[in-house]
Amino acid sequence: MKQLRFFIILFITLISLPAHAENVINWYHADFPPSSIMSGNLKGTGHENLLEKKLQKALPEYKHFDHTANYGRILKQLKITNGCCVTMMKTPDREKYIEFSEPIMLYLSNGVITLKSQLSYFKPYIDAHGFISINRLFHNSTMRMGISKGRRYGGKVDSIIDSNTYSKKLVIHYKEDLLESLLKNIQAKRSIDYAIGYPHELQWLISQNAVEGKFIFIPIREMPEYNLSYMGCSKNKWGKRIISKVNKIIKGRYEGKYKKSYQKYLPADLVGLHEKCVSKAFSTHSN
Repeated sequence: MKQLRFFIILFITLISLPAHAENVINWYHADFPPSSIMSGNLKGTGHENLLEKKLQKALPEYKHFDHTANYGRILKQLKITNGCCVTMMKTPDREKYIEFSEPIMLYLSNGVITLKSQLSYFKPYIDAHGFISINRLFHNSTMRMGISKGRRYGGKVDSIIDSNTYSKKLVIHYKEDLLESLLKNIQAKRSIDYAIGYPHELQWLISQNAVEGKFIFIPIREMPEYNLSYMGCSKNKWGKRIISKVNKIIKGRYEGKYKKSYQKYLPADLVGLHEKCVSKAFSTHSN
């Protein structure tokens, strides 16, 4: 009798597990300030943090759990377990195992970041309009590029990374922060000469005194003006259902408070360009 009771309890437990899991969302995010701020006095105030909180509040039927990791780890988790990441770049490879929402945010493209004192080494690859050729810089110089494990940068940068995985001129960092450790490496003149990153990332790190104001951002000629960001969930029935709900919440908008939070850390001369790009990309204007 006791044995029968044990199997009945075990059976009920097992059949209830999928239903329980269906009502859970594991939210994965990188330490990516000022987009996602995971420590310090401003923890949770990045525009991605704010959007994530809004979505969690709008989905009260789910239990929400937060996890911080680098993008390599996040991608691995989305492959093997049910989970979501509030903002990601969409790529053909990721679409194989990630269900993406409609566009949710817009970032000006990544560029080259290096020390102002080292600018003379980069000038041969910079045109009259101030854009640098990443193709010529990588292939025709001996300088080493620093990137973060699992992160996608878009355009020609991703093409170079994918085609030169074992090159000594490509240095991969595995820390959870996406840019700070790379810039500190450059500052200390250790294993890399330049990093790839967004202009708002650089401004944030300087404003927080995480790195010295000795760096310069150089836009890349072979990159698009901007990158769209999407919410991504595991590619299965569960993920499709979450994304469908998120699309109804977003309603094609890039909301004003998230846009302003992003622009707060843009160099002043790039705010107008960001507004122009938003007008191009979003049919429904921010509110």
